[in-house]
Amino acid sequence: MWKWLGAIMLIFILSVPFALRLRAAKSLPDCGFVQNTYGERVSWKNEGLITLYVHESVPREYYGAIQSAAATWEKSIGHRLFRLVMEPLVGTFVPHQDGKNIIYFMNTWEANRPTEQARTSIYWNGDQIVEADIRVNSKDFQFYWASGQFNPLKVNFEALILHEMGHVLGLRHKDNAGSVMATFLPSGTDRVRLASADASNLRCEYKL
Repeated sequence: MWKWLGAIMLIFILSVPFALRLRAAKSLPDCGFVQNTYGERVSWKNEGLITLYVHESVPREYYGAIQSAAATWEKSIGHRLFRLVMEPLVGTFVPHQDGKNIIYFMNTWEANRPTEQARTSIYWNGDQIVEADIRVNSKDFQFYWASGQFNPLKVNFEALILHEMGHVLGLRHKDNAGSVMATFLPSGTDRVRLASADASNLRCEYKL
């Protein structure tokens, strides 16, 4: 069954002369990244490691999948991108803009979006991301990851979190070339390797 991978992008823009920004943006390819009003790629701008917390709602059996997904993105670029805080973050269960990047397992979900497996919300200033939160829909879906747990009716959690981490990095959906950023992830699909297009897009923003 095909399922929808969703992402909500919230925009906060600094005031900079429009003509100047527009000229600069036109000189750069979008490389599969979300763009702001001025057509600039939105990313973390190599401002150090992205600290990503794991909320206590995330089952420990999926911690390895999170680490593996982060390593896949990092291997493609040749350096670290994430600082994963695997000690469970205890506290508010409602994702909100709080200055922390957090992965949540949500046991409640909008009734009108039951096919949405997960959602990543990113917040930015100008063209720089300042926060990103991942919500996983554990109300409507079941997951697998460890060897021997394959189930055609469940979702590969590593494949799902790999996609959502792409959104955290600023990438938008890409529905060709076998990309992990494809809008749909069928149940039972082990899509855990980046396509060449994913790696090349990432290098547009995060090469050293």
